[in-house]
Amino acid sequence: MMRARGGHDDAVRGGRFAAPQPAEGLALRPRVLERLSSPAMQVGVVTAPAGYGKTSHAAAWVAGDGRPVAWIDLEAGHDDALALLTDLVAALTSVTDFEGFCLPAGGATADQYATGVAAALGRAVRACTVPFVLVLDDVHRVHHVSATDLVGSLVSTVPAGSGVLLVGRACPVGDLSRLRVDSTVVEVGVDDLALDAPGVAVILARMGAESSVEHASSVAAETERWPVGVRLAGLAALADGQAHDPGPLTLSGREASVADCLESVWLWGLTDVERDFLTRVSPLDWLSGPLCNAVLDRHDAGEVLHNVVRDQLLLIPLDRRADAYRMHGLLRDALQAELERTDPRGVQRVHRKASAWFEAAGDVDRAVRHAVAAADFDRAEQLVVEHAPSLYTNGRYTTLGRWVESLPRDRVVRSPALCLCAALTVLGLGQSEALSVWLRLGEHAAESSPEADPVARLCLLDLRSTSNTGPVRPALDDAAAACRGLPPGIWHAASCLAYGVWSFTAGDDRAVAVLTEGAEEAGVFGAPALEAYCDAVLAMIAHTQRDPGRAWPLVARVRRLAADHGLERAPGMAIVSAMHALASASTGDPHAAKDSWQLARTQLAQLKDLSGWANVQTRVALAHTSVLLGDRIGAETMLREVREFLVRQPDATQAHKQVAGLEELVQSMRRHSAIGPSALTTAELRVLHFLPTNLSLAEIGTRLYVSRFTVKTHCGSIYRKLGCRTRSEAVEAARRSGLLEAEGPADRG
Repeated sequence: MMRARGGHDDAVRGGRFAAPQPAEGLALRPRVLERLSSPAMQVGVVTAPAGYGKTSHAAAWVAGDGRPVAWIDLEAGHDDALALLTDLVAALTSVTDFEGFCLPAGGATADQYATGVAAALGRAVRACTVPFVLVLDDVHRVHHVSATDLVGSLVSTVPAGSGVLLVGRACPVGDLSRLRVDSTVVEVGVDDLALDAPGVAVILARMGAESSVEHASSVAAETERWPVGVRLAGLAALADGQAHDPGPLTLSGREASVADCLESVWLWGLTDVERDFLTRVSPLDWLSGPLCNAVLDRHDAGEVLHNVVRDQLLLIPLDRRADAYRMHGLLRDALQAELERTDPRGVQRVHRKASAWFEAAGDVDRAVRHAVAAADFDRAEQLVVEHAPSLYTNGRYTTLGRWVESLPRDRVVRSPALCLCAALTVLGLGQSEALSVWLRLGEHAAESSPEADPVARLCLLDLRSTSNTGPVRPALDDAAAACRGLPPGIWHAASCLAYGVWSFTAGDDRAVAVLTEGAEEAGVFGAPALEAYCDAVLAMIAHTQRDPGRAWPLVARVRRLAADHGLERAPGMAIVSAMHALASASTGDPHAAKDSWQLARTQLAQLKDLSGWANVQTRVALAHTSVLLGDRIGAETMLREVREFLVRQPDATQAHKQVAGLEELVQSMRRHSAIGPSALTTAELRVLHFLPTNLSLAEIGTRLYVSRFTVKTHCGSIYRKLGCRTRSEAVEAARRSGLLEAEGPADRG
């Protein structure tokens, strides 16, 4: 039997179980030390890959703790249960009134450790009355079930007032649920130990490398807040002579110094199978068992991933179930560089297989990215063209733009279909100049490629019709041709919108039937933006026909549709916002009408000169709303802007009738002074959008393609109409009136 030695023996005084000193130059995380110092904590678990300062944080914590401390640096030999038990007894005996008489002095079978020895150790620990702290460092070295049973029994029987801290790359105690329920366990992980920008700056400063706030943030991002990575970045800065003038960070896992560090502190414990596995999947930024099985043609990838996380914590779980992971960026760089050296074609092979897997899984974004990474541009183009309609009609313009930009520029301009995708992106973002360019490039590509897809030609024709700001008849003919030639689907629904709205503008009775067909088809094929546009115009037609019983339910439906898909603030939704303003004013809700009126005005400022029909019908709706709200100035402003568009559309029969009827209503209104927020013109609203930024008048002019003098003139008019004398007063007044969002625009110049 093992016998207690009693009291604080030479094992602690002589340093055998003494705690180490915290490493110098490490920016400790105060929050971690505070959590470990909680009076309720009986068991602490600190797990992270190498280089995160686990041991230093543990040493700093015990240095400030008043209880006797025993520290065991676990080694490979401690995976033997008897060796582990021997040191546990010695350590506990040195710091508390531990009585180990009932524990075996010799060997025992695995079953005996599980059923008898572990339980006896637990009873002896629970009986201790002198408070103590026991730290087991590198606890991931314990694997054998006999040894893990001892650790599990130990942590489950810690008496009140004492504490056991497990420190390592992984925790051998799989079930801590009871301790979590009792709130006696504190768990510290990678996110807790990772450095923030101030911590990065502290480490760099201690190394003699100066760092600005921006540079520290850049280092934190590139190293993913890994303390050792930060030190490597500091060494790189010192080696490059940038200690006092830090430049852009270029730290990568491909650098020899970083790769060597990763090899020594992270990869050393992997088996050859695990090392080869991680190297071959390193091109992937998202990992799961099924994906890795697909790209490597194996069936056990999930188990390998689980083992790597359990034993080395080399992968970062992306969900609570640990079904998906990612690698640290530096590690991924290093392993991918190794794969490129040993199997250059392996990288492209992984990307091609990953693209197919993600497409089948419904993640088209990743499918496109992997196809591009594999230089499989035929596949990438096919994916982009196939899914562009859905992205556009769901308001995902930036995603579509990113897809197009990821492809070689010369390939894009040679493809009518890709030019169409680029045109859809800029149309959604309200960029009229860019839209004209992409339409010309697409039409040129179609003319130069007799074998080009006829659907792409018709779609370009429809898009030119949609964006038309000139006479109605050519746009109507283009839309009709596209509508007749396109097969059922999102593109055909889009052509129905253009055909229907131009028919209405020209006074053609076919408008309702065509727009109804477009709305129904858009609903079937999952194109909420198109469905909203069609129904909004149908509501306008019903309003024009003085049928509110049909108009306002349509508006309510369109409003919900836009909200459900997060489209309310998109520039193209100006007609939806305007019709909601008109419906609210007509049904006696002036507050909702004013809010939607202001939103539509903001959207019009972004829409600029794109789409003559949308600009005209939106302003008609806003002018009528202003009449109902008694805002003569707002009505006159809208009518003045409508007339500017209709100068280019002399054949817009219905639109001219709408304006004439509104002008009669305006003439009967009580006269007001031509001042107030509603009097701002569209050009003035565009300038107003930039006033909260730090841009000068000249810089604003550059953004808007006008002269500084023009911007200054608009500013003077804005100040007068808002009753202000300074730029800041104008911004504040615009925010109060709803012309600008309360927090201001995100772009500060």
